[in-house]
Amino acid sequence: MLRAYVLYRLPGQKQCCKIEQNSPEPLRFKSVTELEGVSGFIFAPFKVTDSCPLLVIKPDMVTEFDLDDIEDAPGQQLEYKDHEGERQTYYHDFSLFHDNLLNGHFRKIVLSRCSVKYGSMDVAPEQLFKAACQLYPHLFLALVVTPSNGTWLMATPEILIEKNTEDNSWHTIALAGTKKAGDTTPWDDKNRKEQALVADYIRSCISKYAINITEEGPYTKSAAMLRHLRSDFTFSLKNDADVLHLIKDMHPTPAVCGLPKQEALEFILNNESRAREYYSGFAGPLGLEGETRLYVTLRCMKIDGHNYNLYAGGGLLCDSTAESEWRETEIKMDTMIQCIAARKA
Repeated sequence: MLRAYVLYRLPGQKQCCKIEQNSPEPLRFKSVTELEGVSGFIFAPFKVTDSCPLLVIKPDMVTEFDLDDIEDAPGQQLEYKDHEGERQTYYHDFSLFHDNLLNGHFRKIVLSRCSVKYGSMDVAPEQLFKAACQLYPHLFLALVVTPSNGTWLMATPEILIEKNTEDNSWHTIALAGTKKAGDTTPWDDKNRKEQALVADYIRSCISKYAINITEEGPYTKSAAMLRHLRSDFTFSLKNDADVLHLIKDMHPTPAVCGLPKQEALEFILNNESRAREYYSGFAGPLGLEGETRLYVTLRCMKIDGHNYNLYAGGGLLCDSTAESEWRETEIKMDTMIQCIAARKA
């Protein structure tokens, strides 16, 4: 019987961790605030629903392992299921979302899409995890396997929140704006505005719970084949027990949702053509041997046999165009494509 388990590797580390539980299904929760006293690996969706609950994989068995224990993944050919249909659907969604920006309903809103590709051979998810680790040493990597909610692989640069166990401080980032690696042209107004909106939101959320707040940025940060604008926030919580309420307030941030937050969230849920499920949620160890490191689930895919469901999105402002945003999602999806196709070092 398939049991829930997770493989993950923290950024910059060589050793990987495997968490297994004795029961087949993870624990299921309706809100992050229910997690007081709970430890394990958290896998949260964009929006909790009955079919996509917040999951916790219990640390019944925790082992460290080396990537050499996993066979290398062979490169394989990928075929689009319906690329032109995906483009038409995206352009339709873009028009609807963009119209609501132009009429003033939103200051920013994030539009995502899912691209379904078919692989030419059987490859174990663990092999894809190894490939991702080899390609992206500075990203957070996780392979989450559950009987009811599927198999997900992510390689994400975006920290939601993490704790420094040495001085008990906390850290989060505002990450937005995207261009290709190697593009050294100055950031345009659209990307700077987008990042500033996210930074303002993060600053507002943490100010309710934190003291000794320091901020660095924005500065350019590379992540795989992309570059982003990033600001870092380091702070102390007035009460560490407030971390769950802070997470609830922050998620989903404007980097994956929009502003005003609640209105944008409802619009996305009601109008995106494909449900996000666990894409743009968050994942990572919570209270695991004192360590909390949660990341936004970006650059991810849901693996179903030979089918790879790749997710990507981008923040829309009034001056966004459908073609430029489509190209941005294509670039972002390439992070996962390189793990399953004929890979580049």
